[in-house]
Amino acid sequence: MVAWRPLVATALVVLLVGAACSVQASVPSVVVPASRPAPAMVQVENAPGSRPQRGLQKADIVFEYLTEGGISRFTVLYWSPSGGFRIEPVRSARLVTLRLVQSYSGVLFYSGASNRVQAQISSSGVRGFSEPSEGGRCFARDSTRVAPHNLYTTGERVQQCLSGLQLTVSYPAPATGEPGKTTEPVARFDFSQTVSHRVAYTYAPASRTYAYTDEQGPLTDADNGSQPVDITNVVLIRVAHHGLGYAEDVNGAEGVDYDLTSTGSADVYTRGGHIAARWDLTQGPLRLIGGDGRALSLPAGLTWMHLVDPDTQVAASA
Repeated sequence: MVAWRPLVATALVVLLVGAACSVQASVPSVVVPASRPAPAMVQVENAPGSRPQRGLQKADIVFEYLTEGGISRFTVLYWSPSGGFRIEPVRSARLVTLRLVQSYSGVLFYSGASNRVQAQISSSGVRGFSEPSEGGRCFARDSTRVAPHNLYTTGERVQQCLSGLQLTVSYPAPATGEPGKTTEPVARFDFSQTVSHRVAYTYAPASRTYAYTDEQGPLTDADNGSQPVDITNVVLIRVAHHGLGYAEDVNGAEGVDYDLTSTGSADVYTRGGHIAARWDLTQGPLRLIGGDGRALSLPAGLTWMHLVDPDTQVAASA
């Protein structure tokens, strides 16, 4: 495990130009949007032995993607973490983690990384905390679980470690809103996230949320009474990935990277309907673009984003 070394992250600054009026003439002025703390982005395991996870229900966005060997991992984003809830189990970072954290100018919480990934994290300017950071005060070990599935943090620990950095971002906060009326009704859909990991979603009209099920059964949150995780929006980000020819883990599995540098197609499932969209990562946080070319707003609630192959087939029913 490699300890984090601090470097400087750059936040995206959006400038709004207005006008100040006087008797003589109009004088342009520049208004900088109010800044807010950088988001926390925590690496959470999803391999066999990691269930049940904790802290997923309180997340704002979860990114799920193939790591290696047919397993997936979560990068869990919290805009304003606080409180004593646990986030568990915390595991290592990947190259795609670095790309996501950079796009949000976030702060990474992780248990370490391979030599290649750690070198890129350290040279990229990403700020983060690994287990040895800050004298170990950002994390703890769960005595009821077997290592390496027992490292955890809490909303309070994350908030305290974030406050010490005093990093802020000034890009616009995500806009929320209801989807348009042109959505295709879809009550259930499933797809293969990896060669050995198939995910199914079922929409519940009463709660207006989706339940996530895979080969291990329903996805639950032990910090939420072991209830199924309620997901408001599901997004399939269609993006190519490729091997990089180096060993990512102790078993020699090849490391992978994703082409998350421009745009591509996306499938959005919300409120029991499907919307064909596009994703954009050319500048700042990931944006979704609707068929009219405008930014697509999603209802407030947990959003789950799956990074999948461009040709992934989705089986859907109304």
